[in-house]
Amino acid sequence: MSFVPEDLLRSFELRAEEQAAQARRLSARIEQSTATAESPGGEVTVTVDSTGGLADLRFGAAAERLALDRLAALVLETSCRAQAEIAKQVGDLVSETYGLGSPTAAFVSGAYADRFGGEPEGEEVR
Repeated sequence: MSFVPEDLLRSFELRAEEQAAQARRLSARIEQSTATAESPGGEVTVTVDSTGGLADLRFGAAAERLALDRLAALVLETSCRAQAEIAKQVGDLVSETYGLGSPTAAFVSGAYADRFGGEPEGEEVR
């Protein structure tokens, strides 16, 4: 059996093109991802985008009864939980694309977990 260099090169090119297309699709899905978390008493609802940046912030009626320091702390706590959820979502997307045990999935999931923390706590994340 002999190999034709042109066939090997074309096969390599096709694989590279498919991998690039797969990466573009994944990037688009990640970019569209958001995560929302609500404080336990419903005072604060925070939505973050795929970068962990604040995309939306809402205050419930109960927020009016809180001291400003407590409200600020709730915003930060709730934001951290939303960021932990976005890290989980991105990890899931990468694992779906590249496989659970893939080095790529481990790298990206690890980077998001390092940046935003581990699993979100509580039932308020949606």
